[in-house]
Amino acid sequence: MKSLMLRLLTIILLSSTVLLAQQSVESKVIGFVNKAINTGKNYKFLKAEVIHSEPIPKLPNWKAYFLKIDLEIISQKRQVSVKDIIFSNGQFISKDFINLNLGKSIKSDFSFPASADLYDAKHFLAGNQNAKNKLILFSDPLCPFCMDFVPDLIHFVEKHPNQLALYYYYMPLSMHPGSTTLVKAILASKKIKTIKNLDEKVYSEAFDFTTGSEDEVINQFNKAFDIKLTKKELNTPDIAARIKADVKVANDLMIRGTPTLYVNGKKDPSRSLYKKLVKE
Repeated sequence: MKSLMLRLLTIILLSSTVLLAQQSVESKVIGFVNKAINTGKNYKFLKAEVIHSEPIPKLPNWKAYFLKIDLEIISQKRQVSVKDIIFSNGQFISKDFINLNLGKSIKSDFSFPASADLYDAKHFLAGNQNAKNKLILFSDPLCPFCMDFVPDLIHFVEKHPNQLALYYYYMPLSMHPGSTTLVKAILASKKIKTIKNLDEKVYSEAFDFTTGSEDEVINQFNKAFDIKLTKKELNTPDIAARIKADVKVANDLMIRGTPTLYVNGKKDPSRSLYKKLVKE
């Protein structure tokens, strides 16, 4: 699917910036996409729509447009949807902008808004579910940046339970060997033993996985938390389904890395806005 998306983007935006005709901005964006995507040998273009837009900080009159593109995979006779973000000021359209001061794309600062149905009980981690301010965290327990950020976030939420609710989605990354197995161990252990603040403790444990094999991860996890998990207990349909569902949510929101934090439905690139919402 990623390669298909890249091919589509190549078709949509052959150059980084192109002139648009005089219409409403959203209709111009959709009109351009509709004309740019042609039916291919492997897929049939169905429709494109803008499902959200928001201003770009420090770029007056420019907005990020969140696209949903529906396709039919011809060989499989099934419909799929792919998402992307493009930018426009009504006169020009651009695939991306590079922040020269930071030397990085601004595209990673944008993600699709999180819907309220993501605030469910099974993902609740800390605070008070009735709190006004809702936080959603997407994290990999072996991500070095997460190890620095997540424990402090949890502590802060626990300190202000009447004002914050924290929901946690697992997002194990392939670049961290053993991450998926570690998440399986966390979920499996919750079914057989109550370990207070388990998710938080995992970040502080500093596991040292050399291969990331199931045996290695299970052995270190069992030793760290005085438990006796087996491979069978890790590899159950419900655990596999939970991880798959969490990762799907992240993919649907176009989240590309961890930790990613949402505050009241919107991605917070600074990962600090939640502190400003608390009244001491």
